[in-house]
Amino acid sequence: MGGKVCKGRGTTPDDFDKQVEYLRSKFKLTDEQIAQYKAFFNDFSEHKKTIERDNFQKVYQILYRNEDAAEFADRVFDAFDTNQSGSVDFVEFAAGLTMMDSKHTEQKISIAFNMFDKDGSNALSEQEVTDMITAYYKLLGPHISISPVDVAHELFEKMDLNSDQKVTYDEFTTTAKNDPKVLAILDPQV
Repeated sequence: MGGKVCKGRGTTPDDFDKQVEYLRSKFKLTDEQIAQYKAFFNDFSEHKKTIERDNFQKVYQILYRNEDAAEFADRVFDAFDTNQSGSVDFVEFAAGLTMMDSKHTEQKISIAFNMFDKDGSNALSEQEVTDMITAYYKLLGPHISISPVDVAHELFEKMDLNSDQKVTYDEFTTTAKNDPKVLAILDPQV
């Protein structure tokens, strides 16, 4: 398990009606949710087709009123860009937002793991955990007084269940199910 979210789902449907049907069937989205996501997507997309990395960063800078949001936005962007095209289409955008906001722990765990797994190796290094926690703390702003390096080290130690200096998807899942702080990156305080 693990890997990029929705990997292997095939090509994103080009036709909007097919996209809507896919989102309804795969993610159980309502027409109202799809309309909200589409309106938000259109505000930041190029020609209403894709969102490029720089526009994605602007979304986070606006949402969090923080110029230091780019690094965190890059992690989210990479997790959403499931086909690694360098842009996020509407289906990737809606699927990613749905998974981040999901009531289903497995979906939240999948997207969170992908945000941590910068190199796509399906195993987290302590450096990847440190980089993600540092990006998260930058997003939250300068008022955070706890060292992200210390938090990352403690989190990595907690997740590395077999002490082999890497965290697999299964170890991440086990820890996330027992410690809600692992998924806190999906719900930053604005």
